[in-house]
Amino acid sequence: MRVLHLSWEYPPHIVGGLGRHVYHITHELVKLGVSVDVATIGYEDSHMSDDGVSVHLVDAFKVRVPDFSSWVHSFNIFMATELSHIGDVDLVHVHDWLTAPAGIVLKHRFKVPLIATIHATEYGRRGGLHSLESRHIHEWEWLLAYEAWKVIVCSRLMVDEVKSVLGVPSDKVIMIPNGVDKSLLNFKPKYERSNYALPWELLIVFYGRLVYEKGPDSVIRAFAKLLARLGNVKLVIIGDGPMREYLVNLVNQLGLGSKVYFTGRVSDDELYSVIYHSNLVILPSRYEPFGISSLEAMALGKPLIATNRGGPTDFVKHMDNGILANPDNPDEIAYYAEMVLKDEGLAKRLGERARETVTKGYTWDIIARKTYEVYKATLEERVRVNW
Repeated sequence: MRVLHLSWEYPPHIVGGLGRHVYHITHELVKLGVSVDVATIGYEDSHMSDDGVSVHLVDAFKVRVPDFSSWVHSFNIFMATELSHIGDVDLVHVHDWLTAPAGIVLKHRFKVPLIATIHATEYGRRGGLHSLESRHIHEWEWLLAYEAWKVIVCSRLMVDEVKSVLGVPSDKVIMIPNGVDKSLLNFKPKYERSNYALPWELLIVFYGRLVYEKGPDSVIRAFAKLLARLGNVKLVIIGDGPMREYLVNLVNQLGLGSKVYFTGRVSDDELYSVIYHSNLVILPSRYEPFGISSLEAMALGKPLIATNRGGPTDFVKHMDNGILANPDNPDEIAYYAEMVLKDEGLAKRLGERARETVTKGYTWDIIARKTYEVYKATLEERVRVNW
């Protein structure tokens, strides 16, 4: 079985969770005996092998374009052209709308089924379609779902979203969650705790893109309330994004001073080291199709306050293996944070149960096997169909 994956993200080009998903799922599929090609963007046309994954880099900057949508369509043209002669493939697997145009062309070029993983929708991200660009993206999402043999989504939220927003029929949608790398379960820190907090300070961590949807402002407001009750706390905010300047100003307005540390972007080793050393992780996203970041905290055995909206509600069970809170209620977040930080027994139990949850159902090898079963079933259906 040979499967061609199309994704605009792939290491080292990582913007969000999509790139990590594609990297891990493709490498685990190789271990199952699948021949895997990945086409992604690069700075020149080239080809390389990445631990058994055949990676096709397509120069996405050959022409000057006036805007983001035009750039996306230009590299899709290059991608479809470059890949049209790679040889026989059995399936084309597209990740989100950004490589949908090339994926649809290649589906018809090779006359093979198209699998679409829709990680999020424009409607969900923006809370509606409020611009010409959003409507354009939405139309491509719809067309991708229409052309796909099966649509894979990562959570119950996304099942409902693709059915209601994109009109995908129920029998076409398959829910397969995201996962984490097994090695994270045995991670050893490579950075010292003293780099981020004093020995007597309780360390709270938020990490992710600094955008409104991820709720970093709610974390800061909750932390201000918590600091008034517990003086021995420190907040580390890991990541970057358009809200950074606003968040720095908010910290200054609230008089939090040296109690909040912005690290900017960091390596995975540093990120996981900070989480490892932390006493609590808070990730209160306002829109979260799944929440790989929450899974990473759970894999490291950390007590977690996650959003009570969207994907995390599939795997975080309130007061069992984590805590679910309203992302728009800093008082509620501060209440649960104080509860966990004051009760070492509760924090330990939440962390242990979180690790158990990840171990039993959310590692990439498990997710890859479920994906492989979708491939097998699709190919069995394909042989019964005239094209």
